[in-house]
Amino acid sequence: MTLAIDINGDAGESYGRWTLGDDAAFLPHVSSVNIACGFHGGDPATMRATVRIAKAAGIAIGAHPSFPDLMGFGRRMMTIAPDEMADYTLYQLGALTAIARSEGMTIAHVKPHGAFYKACSIDMALSKAIGAAVAAYDPRIFLMLLAGPGADAAEAAGARVAREAFIDLDYDADGGLIIERVAKLRDPKEVAQRAIRVVREGKLAKIDGSDLDVPVSTLCLHGDRANSAEVARTVKETLEADGIAVSPLR
Repeated sequence: MTLAIDINGDAGESYGRWTLGDDAAFLPHVSSVNIACGFHGGDPATMRATVRIAKAAGIAIGAHPSFPDLMGFGRRMMTIAPDEMADYTLYQLGALTAIARSEGMTIAHVKPHGAFYKACSIDMALSKAIGAAVAAYDPRIFLMLLAGPGADAAEAAGARVAREAFIDLDYDADGGLIIERVAKLRDPKEVAQRAIRVVREGKLAKIDGSDLDVPVSTLCLHGDRANSAEVARTVKETLEADGIAVSPLR
């Protein structure tokens, strides 16, 4: 049986006259795209443009909901109630759904962004809320979350959870994700080797040098680095050369 893994990429995060990343160069090297929905980045025109790029590239599309934090790019933690977690998610998902439908595309997944995502790994009430909200919208689509108690809680609430690993971000000594306030360059070959190890061994190294067990079905890459396209291309080519197919979640 051929090994396969999904690579999901954050994109569509430009806003108005402000451009972030090169989505046209980045997206052909991933198999799923998480499209910003206006709360941390993205706007209606950017959302439509990103959907069109994804359609042309033949990749799956998903909503990338966030805290309402344009100035902080969604990477600042906010205190919200579980009902607000659900409402923020459904509001942004609904916006992307309308644009996707008009382009003949359907939503395959939801993946929270930045601090919104991290909140799901540390507050079980919030992870249950987003899990229940996504399941109520469509129980067939995936909810991408960091493997751990948060993902388990969302799954128990009815969501179809896809657990993921971040190959272009670092993990702290406790296994928590270190969110970058400003994206830095990453060595494409190093990121690709992390991808191989996750798929083959289910492990990656934390910043203290110890290993973290990460049994996952999708790998994340970010489109806001200066060399994002090169990183994504190298990861995909390295995986395929090692006999690992890159394809959307099934």
